[in-house]
Amino acid sequence: MTDIIDQANDYAEKEREIAIANRIPFTLDAGKPGDCDFCGEWFGRLVDGACVPCRDKYQPRGGRS
Repeated sequence: MTDIIDQANDYAEKEREIAIANRIPFTLDAGKPGDCDFCGEWFGRLVDGACVPCRDKYQPRGGRS
């Protein structure tokens, strides 16, 4: 006989499995080496023409679009 805690644990485990199955995989933006459009320094990986420090500095606080 199962008690309420066992039932809650079973429910939580099923919800966790559903959440894992439906998650969107993480992908990195494609980058290329070159001079940053903002600071002019050379970097091994630019995304949309910007290096990591410039993307962090000039990116709007809403997150990636």
